[in-house]
Amino acid sequence: MRLEDSKYADLILEKIEYDFGNIYFLEDILVSEINQGVVFNWECAEKVIIDAQRLFGNEYTPHFISNRIHKYYTVYQDWIHFFNNRYFVKSFSVISIHSYEMMNLVFERMFYKRKIHVANSLNEAFQNIYTLQKLESNNK
Repeated sequence: MRLEDSKYADLILEKIEYDFGNIYFLEDILVSEINQGVVFNWECAEKVIIDAQRLFGNEYTPHFISNRIHKYYTVYQDWIHFFNNRYFVKSFSVISIHSYEMMNLVFERMFYKRKIHVANSLNEAFQNIYTLQKLESNNK
């Protein structure tokens, strides 16, 4: 299910349509929906980072949901660029309903050393983030 078709659509603060897919900015959450057949690499990620910083400032560290409604490819080693440039996300959730996505996750886990939450739906991904946000606020 696309974010715009979900009960979370009202939470969208900004949507940017790139040639590689749509990125949705919510308060403290970034959702990606990458287009079919795209090779998502550092060049794509950098565009999103620049726009995120323009919208929310240089300290923007959202929870990230990869809503994989289409089959696309990731350049896994480009995670190294992400971290070498000191960009971070609070959490990483992948909505994966296709079996081919499991192989992608194996490779992503090699480069993204923190936990990757695998969800079956947008609702499950959002509920996980809400739980994490509650824990964050309780620890302050």
